[in-house]
Amino acid sequence: MQSLTSFFKRKILRIDRDRWNYQYDKGLWDGLKGLDELARFSVIVGYVKYLKPGQPELLEIGCGAGFLQQRLQTQNYGRFVALDISDSAIQAAQAQADEKCTYLVADMDKYEPGGQFDLIIFNESIYYSKHPLKTLQRYATYLKANGLLIVTINNHKHSDELWTSIKDGFELLDEATTVTSKSTCVCKVLIPLKIKS
Repeated sequence: MQSLTSFFKRKILRIDRDRWNYQYDKGLWDGLKGLDELARFSVIVGYVKYLKPGQPELLEIGCGAGFLQQRLQTQNYGRFVALDISDSAIQAAQAQADEKCTYLVADMDKYEPGGQFDLIIFNESIYYSKHPLKTLQRYATYLKANGLLIVTINNHKHSDELWTSIKDGFELLDEATTVTSKSTCVCKVLIPLKIKS
């Protein structure tokens, strides 16, 4: 009975931020540094460098402990703004940040970015939004002219349904699928469709 009570307190009664902080504090997301995550991160870094060479302005939604920014390296962006709901994750990200980075604790469904960006990246995070298509469309309004979204989703039983719900608001520029010992992940580069008035 005590283990059931402990589970209930740890999982059910926690607000989202507390749950994420608990997971980061326990090291449950440290696996993102592993070899089996290299392919997914490498595809994103490749897209950033190929599609927006030089010093693009980047926004990452659901950045965790900042592993994408660390893999990009400072010469590959002019400004890097990233957010996550977990205070613990952001604290870890800030410890590795450079002067061009801004890390924020924020909820993706409520955050309003300051300025516009060349690329907005949702790396394994869009399925945590309450309304994925609306969230992507809202963030797309913060893209510069010719700006793009990069979205990754690990294959799971609802991933096809999620991609189908997203496709109506965006044109596909390119996509890549990575297969590792751990998972299969689809990365898509999306162009926002113009909304007709």
